[in-house]
Amino acid sequence: MAHLGRHAIVIGASMRGLLAARALADHYNEVTVLERDALPEAHEPRKGVPQGRHAHGLLARGCEVLDQLFPGLSEEMVAQGAVYGDVVDQVLWFNHGVYLRNAPSTLLGLLISRPMLEDGVRAPSTATSQPSPAGAQPRFGAHVRSN
Repeated sequence: MAHLGRHAIVIGASMRGLLAARALADHYNEVTVLERDALPEAHEPRKGVPQGRHAHGLLARGCEVLDQLFPGLSEEMVAQGAVYGDVVDQVLWFNHGVYLRNAPSTLLGLLISRPMLEDGVRAPSTATSQPSPAGAQPRFGAHVRSN
């Protein structure tokens, strides 16, 4: 992988920020994530993520990509209470006023809360031997202003 520089900074520890930090970590010596909110100890929604209380499902390809970036993440999340499910057979899809037909598939997604998923990406366990996220250094309570 091409080395692009010494230090990258990501503003925000949302899923977007965490995944950006993970991608940048392959190309920079150091990645710093700046986050305004103090992060909760447990899997709890936080003020800066208004959709954090909504039901969340991670589709099959999302699971595959996150497991490539953070090996063992899906299994670790299942061990903490997330549930695998066939997103074609076990989910009711309602589009344009009708329910779509269900059929068995091999597309396994993950029913998981947003806070649990963020926590899993932010600090993978030592069982996966992955740093958080891939070497990123978080700074919480940071305020960023433009001139």
